[in-house]
Amino acid sequence: MKNRFLGVALLVVSMASGPTIAQNSSPEKTAVPSGPAITIPLSTGTAINASLVGTLDSSKSKPGDPVTAVVTEPVVYQRSVLLPKGCRILGQVVRTGADGQSTSALFVEFDRVILKNGQQAVLNAGIQALAPATAAPTIPSREKYEEDRMAGINRSAPGYLLPQGPSMLPSTYSLPTSPRRGMQELPGPGMEGGLDRRGLFTPDSKGAFSEPNMKVFTPVSEGSHGTVLVGNDKPVHLENGTHLLIVIQPPASSSPDAR
Repeated sequence: MKNRFLGVALLVVSMASGPTIAQNSSPEKTAVPSGPAITIPLSTGTAINASLVGTLDSSKSKPGDPVTAVVTEPVVYQRSVLLPKGCRILGQVVRTGADGQSTSALFVEFDRVILKNGQQAVLNAGIQALAPATAAPTIPSREKYEEDRMAGINRSAPGYLLPQGPSMLPSTYSLPTSPRRGMQELPGPGMEGGLDRRGLFTPDSKGAFSEPNMKVFTPVSEGSHGTVLVGNDKPVHLENGTHLLIVIQPPASSSPDAR
């Protein structure tokens, strides 16, 4: 087991730090509106509920393939709508790979948003949590979840989660920007966040819900970006409509170690 975990760690670090996979020389890109980009004041850590458009598969996707998500809940700050529902967040597949031990990986990143009026803005974001479109809710409501959190209630205690469907513990790991810094698993045996009946995550949700064979590795260091999804025993596969919680990451760095 220790050797298998080490293999996964080395795979993820190599995905994020070195161009070990051949790049597609002429990838098909999603057309974006022309004109200067605007600035949207999205601070690091801002969580965005979205839905995946199309599918992603580590055995079929190629570097440079476009990735699109549609915002499913407005992002509001002090009564101002920063990102309206229905706008598109765009990105691409950076790399795909496998370690030869039935482990697959898919490295994706988001780098811009297209508003409903056609304006675009640059951002730096990755996936913090995901769940299949058919996943059962894990919390009664986000309001109740927040009330219990503020009251210090153990959200992983029996009886808290909704009765329908088995509950899956999310699995989230932090991925450093440089292999020299090692990799450390985030603590916490209980649920991290939750998914409500409308398919929306709480802002603190982390990991792959209802996907026990998938891990989510998210960079947390300054200047890092994107997300590595690692699957065990089968390719990483996300269906159209997959629930995503996209998180704004620190500004991208021009340093080679940022990847």
